[in-house]
Amino acid sequence: MAYNVYSLPDCKSVLYHPDVGTANLHQCGMGKIVVSAAGDLTSHTTTADGYIVVNKLKTTNGTITLEVPQNSVGDDFLRRWARWARSTASPNRIALGTLTIYDAVAGFTVVCTGVSLQKVPDRTFDRTGTNLTYTLLATTITEQ
Repeated sequence: MAYNVYSLPDCKSVLYHPDVGTANLHQCGMGKIVVSAAGDLTSHTTTADGYIVVNKLKTTNGTITLEVPQNSVGDDFLRRWARWARSTASPNRIALGTLTIYDAVAGFTVVCTGVSLQKVPDRTFDRTGTNLTYTLLATTITEQ
């Protein structure tokens, strides 16, 4: 009998920006990564006489949601990136980030380039630790 297998520990994810550094997210208690395409692959247009025209669209951009433990190495890296973006970042260097996710079990790699930090998370101060959600934008998302 065959089973489908998934294992988050077998996913290696590296976030890099030349001005901020490198974070091996898989080594810092990563909670979750969601990579979302912004656009559609196809659309349909109905003509005046009732025909359907299928349009192939080329959109490569999207959103990345990173969930990291509060005060973790990943959180520290992303806070440092946010401070850099707010204070010293030159506009032409904002989107030089890359995120590479390798899923060893499934055997594919997702590469996000042109990555910039869209938003820092809301800060929660509670009696227990929590995960924080960072949102990043990517100009190109490819799966290899």
